[in-house]
Amino acid sequence: MIKLFLSLLIVMSSLVLHAHSQVEALNLSLKSLESTETLDDTQILDKTLDRYRGTIKPLYHRYTQTTTEFEKIKAKFTVEGIPPFFALIPYAESKFNPSIRGYGTAAGLWQFEKRTAKNFGLSVKKGNDERLDPDRSTDAAIRYIQYLRRKFGSWYLVDFAYAMGEGTLKKLIQHNGSRKISVLLKDPHFPSGTKAHFAKTLLLDAKIHYTKEDEESPVRDEPRRTVNGEPIDDPRMNDSE
Repeated sequence: MIKLFLSLLIVMSSLVLHAHSQVEALNLSLKSLESTETLDDTQILDKTLDRYRGTIKPLYHRYTQTTTEFEKIKAKFTVEGIPPFFALIPYAESKFNPSIRGYGTAAGLWQFEKRTAKNFGLSVKKGNDERLDPDRSTDAAIRYIQYLRRKFGSWYLVDFAYAMGEGTLKKLIQHNGSRKISVLLKDPHFPSGTKAHFAKTLLLDAKIHYTKEDEESPVRDEPRRTVNGEPIDDPRMNDSE
């Protein structure tokens, strides 16, 4: 009986330590995005992450299949001083499929809409859609992210703008009188697709870049009913414009 109790105690202690390491990794990811808030400061973010923890396992598996290609993208971002978080966007947007066509007119790794692609130097013509070119589209993504950086400042706001569009983010900030994650996420007009995009990328970033190898395991993979890796009660809204 004592042995059983000690075994349970060891298991419980291990779970607590692992949960702590996950929170620490997520907070480091948030810090890299220049957030002044942690998970302890924003319950709404923690709840948002909970919704998507069950979708990370297949995305991480995709990462292990595309590590070489990812490292090339990450190297470009590093040279430009952009956090590695942003190099992971293709996993949330396109499952790292350079030839995929998404909702509306979005296409490629970075799911550029036609207008945004053209604005940042890509050719979008019949028979020559550079959004489907991993190298050229990545260079355009860097230009777009740098542009959003100049416009919004904090890196986490850059990611919000990338996913929901500049105009939508401006309206949310003005309406709430705040730029904080904890405030913006509570707004009922915050796009669900952007929540999915941010949560998945943050969870992947924490797991890949901030979790120690000896602690690495799926980030609290909780069972959730999904279709093709997406929560069935939250259709993805992928509106880059």
